Amino acid sequence: MKLLYLLLLLKIPLLLFGETLEVSLPTRISKTPIYLTKLHTPDTETDWRFFDELRQVLENDLNTNGFSTVLPLREDIEMTLHWPEICEKFDRKIWKKEHIPFVVAIQILDNRFQLMVLDIAKGTAKKYSEFTISRNLDVDRREIHRFSDTIQKDLFGTPGIASTQLIYSMRSQDGDHWNSEIWMCDADGANRRLLIGNQGYCITPNFFPHSLEFYYVTFKEGQSKIYRSYPQKPSGETLIQLRGSQALPALNRNGDQIAFISDCAGRPDLFVQNLDSHGKMRGKPRQLFSCARATQASPTYSPDGKQIAFVSDKDGVPRVYLIDVLSSKETKKANPKLLTRANRENTSPSWSPDGKKIAYSAKVDGVRQIWMIDLESLNEIPLTSGAENKENPSWAPDSMNLVYNTESEESCALYRIHILDKEPVRICEGRFAAWSYR
Repeated sequence: MKLLYLLLLLKIPLLLFGETLEVSLPTRISKTPIYLTKLHTPDTETDWRFFDELRQVLENDLNTNGFSTVLPLREDIEMTLHWPEICEKFDRKIWKKEHIPFVVAIQILDNRFQLMVLDIAKGTAKKYSEFTISRNLDVDRREIHRFSDTIQKDLFGTPGIASTQLIYSMRSQDGDHWNSEIWMCDADGANRRLLIGNQGYCITPNFFPHSLEFYYVTFKEGQSKIYRSYPQKPSGETLIQLRGSQALPALNRNGDQIAFISDCAGRPDLFVQNLDSHGKMRGKPRQLFSCARATQASPTYSPDGKQIAFVSDKDGVPRVYLIDVLSSKETKKANPKLLTRANRENTSPSWSPDGKKIAYSAKVDGVRQIWMIDLESLNEIPLTSGAENKENPSWAPDSMNLVYNTESEESCALYRIHILDKEPVRICEGRFAAWSYR
């Protein structure tokens, strides 16, 4: 019975009614063209495949940041570059004629990766701190990601997210038995590594603030329980000591309170639990919201921790509501406020780090899509389209990128989307992904 309720929480397949209202994004960014040179290497180098992969990492980062697009390589203008001192005979007139505003020049010199950005309009060049090539792609690609993020901040004023990481669950089937493990990868899906395997059916992982410690839900005790763990201790430990099942946890930004759903009172209700500086329970869990014959699900905190957005079908259909996080000393009852109105079956909300937006999954014409509500205007805006069901959005630290997963009986895959670019980029197989803090 309790396992069934959790599965209902993760899908909430209830019939809804109402008309669909679609509001388009008011602006759409125009991507800035960037010319990324070939990776110039000494004539003695023979490991071309490795260096090509390094360049591809940088090209992918610059192509998927939502602000820039990398132009195709051209032999004619490559011939005008003079290595290794590229600035000495650099001819700006060639690049102005081609309407190329920025050139990112890269080379390997004395086993060091060197990068320079040339601003054609300003006639300036910035040389970035070099790093020594390790010849380990997983190690070197992380240095490339840091380059990408710094370039994005310098050119567009917004810190990049290429150097962040994702934690997610990945399910598999062994005959009639389903497994679900916890994995971690770089933001582009590379450098994947298993964190928790063979520890029961594990789902909905997320990071503690500014740490690689994480929490998740597992069924290894039969009932669903919230665990905490870290890469060096994959066995984990119970985070919430409470009878019954607990599911769908969400930590506030300070890491001193966690919201979750529990049936300890007989039905799926919204609870909060205060935590001490070590992430241990402080005091007892308390029920924040309950409603007869209703299911609550998927809490997510506002950045200041004063409100929670969550899903409830208390009015007959599952929608996203807002509720104040009252302290245990408050005597008044918190009353939820309806937030989403446009679509059917609104689930899995995620509050952006800048506090201005909430993403969620909405059923539109029989297919689940990712939508976003602007909390200032209350406009509800579609972000995805297409035939596949899309669920479980999660915001990147920049509040401009989202990760979500497609969902079917056969497979689940993670995708990343920039809210103004709206071109999804496949990351890897998986679902229930969350970003690391910057």
